[in-house]
Amino acid sequence: MKWGVIGALIGAALAVSLASFGAVAQTVELKVSHYLPPNHQMHKQLEAWSAELAKRSDGRLKLSIFPAAQMGPMPRQYDLARTGVADIAFFLHGALPGRFPLTEISHLPYAFNRGEGATAKALTTAEASGILTELSGKLAAEHEGTKLLYFIATPTLSLFFNRPAVRSPAGMRGLRMRHNGPIASAILEAWGATPAAVPPAELSDSLAKGTIAGMFFNYEAAKSFQMAESVKSVTQLNAAAGTFALVMNAEKYKSLPDDLRKLIDETTGPAAARKVGAIYDLAEEEGRAYLRAANTELPELTGPERAAFEELAKPITASFIARVEAKGIKAKPFYDELRAAVTGAK
Repeated sequence: MKWGVIGALIGAALAVSLASFGAVAQTVELKVSHYLPPNHQMHKQLEAWSAELAKRSDGRLKLSIFPAAQMGPMPRQYDLARTGVADIAFFLHGALPGRFPLTEISHLPYAFNRGEGATAKALTTAEASGILTELSGKLAAEHEGTKLLYFIATPTLSLFFNRPAVRSPAGMRGLRMRHNGPIASAILEAWGATPAAVPPAELSDSLAKGTIAGMFFNYEAAKSFQMAESVKSVTQLNAAAGTFALVMNAEKYKSLPDDLRKLIDETTGPAAARKVGAIYDLAEEEGRAYLRAANTELPELTGPERAAFEELAKPITASFIARVEAKGIKAKPFYDELRAAVTGAK
């Protein structure tokens, strides 16, 4: 009887041990969705992240990546992650205007610039992305249902045209221009243009047909969407930022074993934002070279020419902050904190 009891105890301990081993050895596969083409640097970065997670987890954490809006159109990317249809998604805030009012504060004109007018200089995407990710705790509430992994902020938006370059706001009057969100729309209106909403995939055709005269865009996106033939000139302003976020379904994140959740934490956050932002900076230079090789006109504006655009955009900041504050959201403190981080960035 004594040996029977001991045997039962050993068997129970072995069962618990095997169950624990099974939990530790559990393989997790996460579905990652985004809307960008497979040649885009973000898709390549997600592939590199997938390889890193697989290596560091001994194959226990795997990512299945679905590019080019395979899981849903661009405006649905955030909700794919929020609702758990996808486990992780990379999305553009401008595709959901009004949904993220505090995050949109970072879209205000020249928010990521040091200095004003002729001396103004925009931060790099690496710097801006790190700063915005460091402030992500203030933005978590409006990303409810997801875990914010990092932000990408690209303060490189300029004016891309299907015609000769425009060197002053006066040249914008009456032109139909594509925007990427409500603040970009307001900036274009301040410069005299007529804002238009056009999906990225339709831009080349719209430019070629003259449905739009141009767009608020950047070089890396122009290359990714192969726009060399439709873009004839660029007025280089670095006037505002577009923001993106990599988010994970909150419940899925919580359900991960501790070591795999730790691995997600270690490979995201501000350091990852700066790393991925640096890839965007490199892609921006490659995009500029791509358009230059296609004989696109890329004039350098003088200081007074740049200042003329900036001066007309200034009232947008106070107006937008007031509208957001009227909703009970502390927009001014967030803007002040963002600007303090930008002006103090090394």
